Amino acid sequence: MAGNSTVRRVITAQTKDGKSVFAIDEQVQRLVRSDGQQAWQIWGADGIPQLPDDARGSYENTLFAPPGGFRVQVCEFPAEGAEKPEPRGTWPTHGTPIARFGGGMHYTDSVDIMVVMEGEVGLQVDDGAEVILRAGDILIQNGAAHAWKLRSVPCRICMIAQGAVRR
Repeated sequence: MAGNSTVRRVITAQTKDGKSVFAIDEQVQRLVRSDGQQAWQIWGADGIPQLPDDARGSYENTLFAPPGGFRVQVCEFPAEGAEKPEPRGTWPTHGTPIARFGGGMHYTDSVDIMVVMEGEVGLQVDDGAEVILRAGDILIQNGAAHAWKLRSVPCRICMIAQGAVRR
């Protein structure tokens, strides 16, 4: 991961006459926060997608979508104690209510589907229990309070965040 700071997105669409096309094929801009976390904003919608889709991508630049919408991102957590890259780009706002507690514990109004692509990261829940997520693991984060715990190696995940309503 250290040398692989690029993410390519390929997005298909349909023309008005129903023909399938590759609408987008490009490298995505890498964003870096001051704590070393990195993100690549891939795609999203602010409501239920309508097909055919022309791939114009008219949605807010937020990490999380409103209810019924979604966001797709690649996120990278740095290794514990690693030198952090220089901040880069403008980190998107959350776009959803977020509650923060001590120790990095937080939750969002979303269902997040996370596929660990490389490395490992810890995930802690309210009662202090922690699991280590590794390459190939899939996490479904159902709006529950959690905290990310850095490990000895960086971790790259693909996250699909579905906006939800909290009752």
